[in-house]
Amino acid sequence: MYSYTVFSQIFNDDQYPTSVKWRQIHTANFQVIYPSTFEDGAQKLAGQLERMVEQVHKTLGKKPRKISIILQNQTVESNGNVQLAPRRSEFYTTPPQQSDFQDWMNNLAIHELRHVVQFDKLTGYLRAPFFEQLGLAIYGITLPSWFFEGDAVITETLLTPSGRGRLPSWEMPFRTNLISGKQFSYQKDYLGSLASVTPGFYELGYFMTAKLQREHGAGILDSLMTRMAKLPIRPYNFSNSLKKFTGLNTRQWHEKTRMELTEKWQGQLAKNKPVDYPIFPHRKTGKPESWLFPKTLGEGRIIALHQSAQKVPAIVILDSLGRQKQVIKTGRQTEPNFAYAAGKITWDEIRRHSRYGKRTYNIINIYDLNTASYRQLTHRSRYFSPTLSPDGLHIMAVQIDEGNRISLVLLHAENGEVIARFPSPENGLLQTPAFNETGKKVVSTGIYQQGATLMELDIRTGVYTRLLDWQSQQIERPVYAGDHIVFKAHYNGIDNIYAFDQTTRSTRQLTNAPFGAFNPSFDGENKQIWFNNYQIDGYQISRVGWDNQRGEKIEKITNSHISYFKPLLSEEHIFGSIDTFKTKIFTSKPYKGIKNLINFHSLSVDNSDLSSLDNINPGIYWLSDDLLNTSQIRLGYTYNGDIRSSEYMASAAYRRFFPKFSLEYRNRGQVGVARISNDSDSLLGLRWRENVATFRMEIPLAFYRLNSVYTMGFNTATSYTSRYGLSQPQLQNRFIARIHFPLHYQVYFNRNARRSALDLAPRWGQNFSMTYRHFPFEDRMSGELLSFRTAFYFPGLRHNHSTLVRFNYQQGNGAYNMANDIPLVSGYDQLRPMLVDNTLLFNYRFPIAYPDWAIGPLAYIKRFKGGFFADFQNVRAGNAFQPRTFGIEFRSDMNLLRYYLPNFDIGAKLIYANEAGAQRRVFTTYSINYSY
Repeated sequence: MYSYTVFSQIFNDDQYPTSVKWRQIHTANFQVIYPSTFEDGAQKLAGQLERMVEQVHKTLGKKPRKISIILQNQTVESNGNVQLAPRRSEFYTTPPQQSDFQDWMNNLAIHELRHVVQFDKLTGYLRAPFFEQLGLAIYGITLPSWFFEGDAVITETLLTPSGRGRLPSWEMPFRTNLISGKQFSYQKDYLGSLASVTPGFYELGYFMTAKLQREHGAGILDSLMTRMAKLPIRPYNFSNSLKKFTGLNTRQWHEKTRMELTEKWQGQLAKNKPVDYPIFPHRKTGKPESWLFPKTLGEGRIIALHQSAQKVPAIVILDSLGRQKQVIKTGRQTEPNFAYAAGKITWDEIRRHSRYGKRTYNIINIYDLNTASYRQLTHRSRYFSPTLSPDGLHIMAVQIDEGNRISLVLLHAENGEVIARFPSPENGLLQTPAFNETGKKVVSTGIYQQGATLMELDIRTGVYTRLLDWQSQQIERPVYAGDHIVFKAHYNGIDNIYAFDQTTRSTRQLTNAPFGAFNPSFDGENKQIWFNNYQIDGYQISRVGWDNQRGEKIEKITNSHISYFKPLLSEEHIFGSIDTFKTKIFTSKPYKGIKNLINFHSLSVDNSDLSSLDNINPGIYWLSDDLLNTSQIRLGYTYNGDIRSSEYMASAAYRRFFPKFSLEYRNRGQVGVARISNDSDSLLGLRWRENVATFRMEIPLAFYRLNSVYTMGFNTATSYTSRYGLSQPQLQNRFIARIHFPLHYQVYFNRNARRSALDLAPRWGQNFSMTYRHFPFEDRMSGELLSFRTAFYFPGLRHNHSTLVRFNYQQGNGAYNMANDIPLVSGYDQLRPMLVDNTLLFNYRFPIAYPDWAIGPLAYIKRFKGGFFADFQNVRAGNAFQPRTFGIEFRSDMNLLRYYLPNFDIGAKLIYANEAGAQRRVFTTYSINYSY
């Protein structure tokens, strides 16, 4: 749904392009690593960090030790994270187009530094080179996500003049639910829902953690984490410690917080005396659904960006009866947006470098309603929030380069060529520009460290004018309405629509919505303001008549925001603006990645391949990862209890270049059998050990286009095997002691539609993979194996249903004669063995219910889903076309033990073996999958 920027603690292992030249600054408390194009920003941030660290750690009583901060300016998304194993923090430097009213990097740095302090407070004694992963595990198991994120949001709110705790829009979903009587359980508010809007753990955590400090003082956080750190293996450590200091467990504390907030927000609602505006389109309350940025097209039609849990985002047209016609599905966006003028639509979307996922772009698309044609207007650009001139001939967009230099850029709407560039005054952040009715002026939101304002650009002269004094307001989406500018702000403590009169320099409140009003547009023909009116099930459409004198002047408006953080403010929280300090110039020098490839940080009991349960191989491993996701080293030992044999391994991967390279060595035990005569009883068991060295090269590519995601690539691998220690020496002459460089090649191509929140699979998808294996350098072994896999996704009979058809083929000989390299029929291991040439697999899946059930603290079930399947084998002329197995499946999506991640998918298949002589005609298989 429509949401504001969050700071995420989920990170990936994508790489940076090789063209990035890295530099570093060492201060007393930080190593700042950054691309050379961000030198000025890095110098400024280094000074900020040194000043911030003293304030950020006070309430936890733990000054963090030195940490590496990686500044990521190659992406267009705004985010940040802190992690262990390896210990580092990553700041995504590009500021967002929707934010609070302060410098982006200032807010980001305080939030992420608080996480650094939290890590060191709880597990700071667990350090590299052996124990960082253990520290990360204890942190994740001990602290609920709502606590560490809520604490960070409180910190950013108290130590800055802004912060999300001051924004009515940020708390709005939680406030709306409670005022409307939707009082959900602790698990639902925390872990979320697929069927309802819930506050999310950031918002929930802010209020629950703030209440802790309001009632028990700022020292309660220190006391809680000190007690947990002393005995990290205590069962239910956080809830147990919370109950010791407050007398309540987490569920009870949630209930107490919810009751207080309900009372405060109901009081605010009564004080504001809001207006219930008519809602459009008329519909029955169901799953969350929104129509964003409504604009009139005439003849009673409205164009809007439609978002829902059931469908992917799309630009749609609504007629006067609320009937909806899809125009075009949109792709990934940094924030939802689109603009319309003169029969044309423009919007921005994210694109990524096909190989290096750490480099992304923001491009501009354009769609002509008259010709129903789409074009991608720009490529490899960093343009945001494009808007069309009234005649549809020009586009104005915000440009943010890799050095965070900000400009408005005027483009040709026909070919995307740059006509003019207008650098932002003092490099303030400009957001969501809009043309006036003549196309000669543009208004945008301006964000500076002093606050927010409206900035007007005269295109003819290139001169900017600041229209408002600095505002402690979240000003968004300004548009012209004659000689007025209409925008969203929160002067009365709730987000509403306001109008600024350029003649009298006065501002009036136009709407008084109960929960929030957003995204205004002006209908000059009918003298109306259209806007989004937030409701319990999403952003709906409303309108008010336009009158130059309508509404109360803001000087007479009382701010009703509950400002839940205010009792926690004290003089020590007054944090100076970064602009009041003279920036110190730090010594910088190149950061040579090649010198920092080896970075051992953890001993682990698994190989850190958590993509599926099948890949987890318990043992003892020593892990090394460099800070830039370039190199990976693993040293390990495992014991195979099935054959009572030890295995030793060492691997190294280097992923800086266009191909990824990896080298692995294993020394392991093996078992087998040999037939020493034609007598069926003459099988002899064998044991031996072997050294296997494997080399792999991968070229993985991925890119986006509108609603489609493409992945393709080429992989190849070879190995050398040396066997020794044969348990039956008399068979040595028949034993193949060396296997020289068998080769394996794979090429694949996948095209899949984006999935909505409720889709079980892509509505449309085409996936192909071809693999070939052989022994080109062997005299004593021969064999080839060619395999071909396909997977095709189709829509089901209803929304979010999915049909999957897979055809797979293989042909092998020699050493590969009995090998299977394709998906097999369900329950294959329970069936009579036979050679497999091909399989044809049908699967139909559908959601059953969204119960949001909590089974005590053990599980929280979000969705039940079912399916039917029929699996065919060796389909060819002469064979009866009937499934070898078929049946039904039942699965559920859930969270276990109240952990936000991972998300588990647990289920069972009831399989019928459709062949004579089967040991069991009906049997059940079970599976557990998980995702992050």
